[in-house]
Amino acid sequence: MRVGVFNPTFNVYGGGEFVAAVIANTLAQNNYDVTLFTSGKVNQREVKKFFGKSLNPSIKAIVQPSHIQPGGLLDFYQSIFRSYILKSKCDVWVDVYSNCVFPWTNISYIHFPFLNHYNYKPRFPYIKSPHLLPTGGLPYAFFEKKLLNTNGKIIIANSNYTAEEIKKNSGKETTILYPPVPSVFFNNNPKILTKTKRKTLVVTISRFSPDKKLEKIPYIASLTDKDVQFAIIGRVHYKKTLLSLQKLTEKLGLNDRVLFFTDISRIEMRRLLEDAKIYLHTREYEHFGISVVEAMAMGCVPIVHDSGGTREFVPGNLRYRRIYEAATKITKELSGWSPRKAIENAKNAEKFKEENFANDFMQLFNQYTAQNF
Repeated sequence: MRVGVFNPTFNVYGGGEFVAAVIANTLAQNNYDVTLFTSGKVNQREVKKFFGKSLNPSIKAIVQPSHIQPGGLLDFYQSIFRSYILKSKCDVWVDVYSNCVFPWTNISYIHFPFLNHYNYKPRFPYIKSPHLLPTGGLPYAFFEKKLLNTNGKIIIANSNYTAEEIKKNSGKETTILYPPVPSVFFNNNPKILTKTKRKTLVVTISRFSPDKKLEKIPYIASLTDKDVQFAIIGRVHYKKTLLSLQKLTEKLGLNDRVLFFTDISRIEMRRLLEDAKIYLHTREYEHFGISVVEAMAMGCVPIVHDSGGTREFVPGNLRYRRIYEAATKITKELSGWSPRKAIENAKNAEKFKEENFANDFMQLFNQYTAQNF
């Protein structure tokens, strides 16, 4: 059976791309003929560097180059066109990118729905935001709400938060499957996490992108003791964001306390997390938050914004609404950090292991093929 996995931004190496990699590898390991559809050539060395393992060598890649910025209106319609054309090469089509349910797609993994309360109303005339993308996507909104039949399809949401958005704005029922966390972040014996003396270090892992709200970090740092260091780790997706953060850090006189680690490997990332006591997540209304779980698996205490999918696995006492609250909670958790807390966080993260995701996805996939082939 030929299975296509659609993820044009595979070489971005973020959480969504890791989901695509695990799905493709899982299907290949179960002896399916897998093709990955992407906009750039797959660099196995880079894949291993950022995800901890390479793609299965049996996976074929079909590269369709694109010079369109991901996430925009042109990219939205390009994805529709490419997805429709490329589906003809496969028996089963798994879309891990579009965040939509197209008529020809068999399995859709939704990170956050295209039809959501920020841009669209649940009822006619649907349009809520006057911005280009929602306005240009109005024809699709009419189609999905009125004409699309999802019977026989599998729609997967990455969190309850995402599932509620899908239900609210399109009425579709979904299956919840939390994203996977790379195996490299887990130890067979969590007690190993307590052997290294940890620093007063706060780590954030994120793409350098405007929507991640990373500008909070220098301000939060300025409200904590001078011996507390902050490390921002990430892929440089928007260079302007990185430069702006560096400029703000310098302006606040925090160059010796807020450090930047760009485009480093998973192994290097793991070393920094082993040294840290706290993980700070700055994005608001995060759809899930894989990096939060990665840090928990390494024994860090998570401090997250009180919104979105992170509310589903981070306790209320570790969530904040305002910058000063984040600084206060960081100070408290730094002084209260203990080996027991490190082990406790690591154990709480285990349910998100890569192998658990792989097993659950294959159950859904086998269910689909048993009913349709």
